[in-house]
Amino acid sequence: AGGAYVPLDPSYPKERLAFMLADAQAVALVTREGLRESLPVVSVPVITLDADSQVSESTANPVHETTGEHLAYLMYTSGSTGQPKAVAVPHRGVTRLVQNTDYVTITPPDVMAQASNASFDAATFEIWGALLNGARLVIVPREAVLSPAEFSAELDRHGVTMLFLTTALFNQMAREVPTAFRKLRTLLFGGETAEPRCVEEVLTRGAPERLLHVYGPTEATTFACWYRVESVPQGATSIPIGRPISNTRGYLLDRHCNPVPVGVPGELHIGGPGVARGYLRRPELTADKFIPDPFSAEPGGQLYKTGDLARYLADGNIEFLGRMDQQVKIRGHRIEPAEIEAVLRRHPAVRAVMVLVREDIPGDKRLVAYLVSDQASAPSVDELRGFLQAKLPDYMVPAAFVRIDALPLTPNGKVDRRALVALDCAGVDLRRTTVAPRDKLERRLVAIWESVLGIQPIGVRDNFFQLGGHSLLAVRLIAQMEKALGKDLPLATIFQAPTVEQLARVLRNGGGPSPRSLVVPFRAGGSKPPFFCIGGRGDLVRHLSSDQPFYGLRPHGLDGRRAPSTVEEMAAECLAEIQALQPAGPYFLGGYSIGGVVAFEVAQQLRTQGQEVALLVLFDPTRPGWGQSLPLMPNVATVSQRIARFRDDVSRHWSRLRLLEPAKKLAYVSASAFGRKLKEVICTFYLGTGRRVPQCLRTFYFVDAGRRAARAYVPRVYPGRVILFCAEKDPLDLQRAWGNLAAGACLMNRMSRSWLSG
Repeated sequence: AGGAYVPLDPSYPKERLAFMLADAQAVALVTREGLRESLPVVSVPVITLDADSQVSESTANPVHETTGEHLAYLMYTSGSTGQPKAVAVPHRGVTRLVQNTDYVTITPPDVMAQASNASFDAATFEIWGALLNGARLVIVPREAVLSPAEFSAELDRHGVTMLFLTTALFNQMAREVPTAFRKLRTLLFGGETAEPRCVEEVLTRGAPERLLHVYGPTEATTFACWYRVESVPQGATSIPIGRPISNTRGYLLDRHCNPVPVGVPGELHIGGPGVARGYLRRPELTADKFIPDPFSAEPGGQLYKTGDLARYLADGNIEFLGRMDQQVKIRGHRIEPAEIEAVLRRHPAVRAVMVLVREDIPGDKRLVAYLVSDQASAPSVDELRGFLQAKLPDYMVPAAFVRIDALPLTPNGKVDRRALVALDCAGVDLRRTTVAPRDKLERRLVAIWESVLGIQPIGVRDNFFQLGGHSLLAVRLIAQMEKALGKDLPLATIFQAPTVEQLARVLRNGGGPSPRSLVVPFRAGGSKPPFFCIGGRGDLVRHLSSDQPFYGLRPHGLDGRRAPSTVEEMAAECLAEIQALQPAGPYFLGGYSIGGVVAFEVAQQLRTQGQEVALLVLFDPTRPGWGQSLPLMPNVATVSQRIARFRDDVSRHWSRLRLLEPAKKLAYVSASAFGRKLKEVICTFYLGTGRRVPQCLRTFYFVDAGRRAARAYVPRVYPGRVILFCAEKDPLDLQRAWGNLAAGACLMNRMSRSWLSG
């Protein structure tokens, strides 16, 4: 008849359904009598298909003048504002999906199973794939879909030849009934990162005639890429999503919309007739996500920015890497939870896993791994941590491991992240035996640790850092212990005594490091010359031989006392501590982030003394002369990159402001600018009156003091050699900056990501 439809899920809350109907400006509601109670009260006509009144209606097809550009349907998806947004899909997108395609051929003898919820975009492929090609459509009851054995029986009973499953449902079937697919002509699966172990299980025990891994967002009409899976390489951690389907274009672009080379991650952009019109009555969001296609000669051609990270493999196929908006930043480190999941899946006892970020304590983000494993072979937390630490940096090892019977699923068959977040993860260990506190001091310490870490129970031999602690939480822990015990404790105490048992022993003996000590001996023993690293938490230790002494240094400020105001003062403090342990060279130095700038200055001061600096290594250092003119003028490329970064920052803040209510816009600006200034004033007031900065502001004060000092620092040319380890997107820019300051040489080593934690 030329109209468009809006699929509704009757299991949704009535308030959400009412919003969708009003937002879509629906002119009628089509349903069945048995669903009336589940639907909201509406002012439009309600047509019940199973009512007797429909018997007298005409059976003739209505006359219409619909073209491929007319709207076919609105599909509502989750929105960042809390209200769902409607994706407007035209008819051309549907026909491109199911007719004259290269990835699948649907014929009249085929039997298509509709296993997806009608309000999920995969139903577009199932319903119209069958109806537009003369095939038979079998609607599988939801209860049967969620029961692997019953679902397998339904497929056999109806002689299903073609089936699509979400990855989560595919994995569930592969684990429990891998032979269920053996009679299918084509099995498609996709929607989330595939588990190679499950795919291999299906190929080995119940392979269909064709197994296809598909990919596509709702905004590109269900499927945009496909890959035929015929085997799984040994040691594979993912399954490619392949290449674009016919009449579809795919591009991997950087943030400046330039194509990325093979192997380099980029955002996947989709073009072609499958791209939706945009979002209903959301012009700003549409303009942000649907951009002009610079690679197309077609007038009005658009690209959809998927927000998905991917890369080209050597054979030209595309590998999905994860959502850009699921990339998280914890204590300065950008982390892809999908990378941790991929490693955990390689553990023989782990059947399924999901890694999420929780913030049960405001300001303290932690990684939590939710695991499905056999009860009999459930690995211990120590085993899992050891397994991950052998393959990932310490900051990527989850603070908590929670065993569950199965990953919860949404009505659309995807993993329900909200249901996981709602689970209690206070008991973090799968099989962890704790030693209870044995006296009053240990009981008081355990209570403080449980409060700071948000974990119960904690034993006296549990390691603070293995429970998810880090240097910023250590500041909070030390402050609470000082308040409860009435003792002045240096931050280094927790690094040297990271268990309650060890800490209690230190407190009873009245020992511990000097209150003003900057040194943390991560490994004091060994026959080799010691390595001194400024900044970081000492994660580098596990990459060094057991015979290598390793000392961490952190300038003053985290304890709330006045921090040095210049890099030269910071370096002088660190140098005094270093020479107290090692009076003469040769010295082996390193530094992380701003600590790299301080280490550079320490090396300068040692050279001035006539001492030998045998090694100077900078890990992801701040650019030298930040805020000052460099010895050599930056080239055009460098200036362009800085302008681009500034433009991206402005764009990001503007995008956030546009989505906020008017009353919240001022709060956002205040938090970004005025809030920082207010914190500076409070810190200055406390220090000016001879008091320490309040615990809640110490991290801000320490970081702010370091940034101010680095910004004002004017570096001199260093007569020796500098070695860089860099995880930045623009490593050559960083190498040029430091290379201008290294008279000897500047050698750069690229890291996949930073090795040290802040």
